[in-house]
Amino acid sequence: MRKKDVSLKPNAIVTPCPQCGNNTDFRVVAERVAVDGCEVYVECCCGFDPTAENTDYRLEDAMGYVDMGNIQQALRCWNEALAHTVVIH
Repeated sequence: MRKKDVSLKPNAIVTPCPQCGNNTDFRVVAERVAVDGCEVYVECCCGFDPTAENTDYRLEDAMGYVDMGNIQQALRCWNEALAHTVVIH
């Protein structure tokens, strides 16, 4: 499993975390799920992961790189997952 902490500039692009309101500080995680495949996703700095219950919103990548391209795609997945997720506090 690879992990990388990323900090973004203040923005209106990334959907804020429903638990803490953060939209700038994330941990990018690449987790091997098969011999030839990884899932790349982001977690909020508070630990919230909107893809935990439905991994369909995770990026699939053969090598599980946490490079700029995969980080951008994983953030898009974050936005999409939150658009389709009901969070109960």
